[in-house]
Amino acid sequence: MWRDNEAAAGRIESERPGEKIISEIMRTEAIILKKIPIREYDLLVVCYTRHAGKQTYVAKSVRRSCSKQASHLDLLNYVDFTSVQPKNSGKDLISNGHPIITQAYSLKTFHNLKSRLPAMAAAFFLLECLNKLVFEGQADDQLWNFLENKVEELDRLANQRGVRWPAVIETTRKELLSVLGYETGASVEDLTGSQFKSLQFCRNMIK
Repeated sequence: MWRDNEAAAGRIESERPGEKIISEIMRTEAIILKKIPIREYDLLVVCYTRHAGKQTYVAKSVRRSCSKQASHLDLLNYVDFTSVQPKNSGKDLISNGHPIITQAYSLKTFHNLKSRLPAMAAAFFLLECLNKLVFEGQADDQLWNFLENKVEELDRLANQRGVRWPAVIETTRKELLSVLGYETGASVEDLTGSQFKSLQFCRNMIK
């Protein structure tokens, strides 16, 4: 497993007529929070990384049926990946400045969690909170540890009987708000000024 990943692992230089392209290579550990289709076969992949906080990457051609990377970049996966960010004379060539994932390997896929709808409902709530409450580029060791431990906890609970999932979701809300520095009694919908689709999903899936 790679550690201390959020630093450039190397550089690639190439020449074109009249220009010089330098690519920074990065190695990263992260948990996948969200995937957004772009163009025909590409994805924007939103992650919470171990050392750089929330970040967005481009995964090219992963929506093709032959893609070997697609399963590794599934939602909630704990992944280890390499990315590059080409630069040309200091000007970023990547659309919107997002690095490109070149190779990914899933370290943990949390199969138990993904096979139980109540556990998935709780996980979707956690992901939506992180997507809406957390800004990009702000590293936070406490938040990383909370996220890693919470997903592992949900994966364990998915195999147990008699779990009170509404209580699990409520505890998750309070713990996350505390880590983020909010009052634990606050409403996540009031804090973000938006409705949470995951809460409706929770109400439908958990009785």
